[in-house]
Amino acid sequence: MTSTAPGGHLAGRGTRLAGLGALVSGAGSAGDLLGTGAATAALFAAQGAVTGVLDVSPERAAATCDLIERHGGTAIALTADITDADAVRTVVAEFAAEAGRLDVVVNNTGISAGEWDQVFAVNAKGTMLVSEAAYPHLVRSPAASVINVSTIAALRGFGSGAYAASKGAVVSMTTDYAYRWGPDGIRVNCLVPGHLNTPIGNQGGAGAKEARRKANLLGTDGDAWDLAWAALFLAGPESRFVTGVTLPVDAGTTMATGLAMVGRMTS
Repeated sequence: MTSTAPGGHLAGRGTRLAGLGALVSGAGSAGDLLGTGAATAALFAAQGAVTGVLDVSPERAAATCDLIERHGGTAIALTADITDADAVRTVVAEFAAEAGRLDVVVNNTGISAGEWDQVFAVNAKGTMLVSEAAYPHLVRSPAASVINVSTIAALRGFGSGAYAASKGAVVSMTTDYAYRWGPDGIRVNCLVPGHLNTPIGNQGGAGAKEARRKANLLGTDGDAWDLAWAALFLAGPESRFVTGVTLPVDAGTTMATGLAMVGRMTS
């Protein structure tokens, strides 16, 4: 079984998030190769959370919920355009009412292509709207955690324009919300995925896989589950003293210079 397959990650029933309500945006799926949102939602459900699967596509949200339920978890399919403030407030309130609580939010939604305003609306404004809509519910939780998902393109030059800038805004929002909401007991952290084998990252076939592997310090190919396990740590009680952190999940890709990696990339 490869790392990308859900079975090994979802086997058995964990209790690290037992009794919590967790909402994951951009968590829909299509096909066997999962994105970071779908993997995170599935892992949270396997660890006992009632998990909200939020996606702009009802079909994609339903597909992830089906995966979760087939592995014995509890999922609620949610559909909304996260750039629409009213729609976001409605869907967040619906989830909190159905789940009975809202403790964890993962702002995973992101697009990498499109006009500048559209990319910022989804990646930056959408993260803000979901977070703000969740706040009245999170403030009542003894285990409140917000996990934003950015990208290494926000930290290093990558030629991705609006995508990098909007995801850089997500990093900035993380520290600002951690400061503002800390007195309310709400932790806010950010994950920065590197080159992963996901529907977005898996462009170029076998050649791209080899390039991803050689571009990091560990020489291994990462996938959506690597991000999901890091999210689980930030959602769970083990990280209760961690907030305002930007954590790369990139096998050290951002820890070396391009010149230092030339030998490995060309070997």
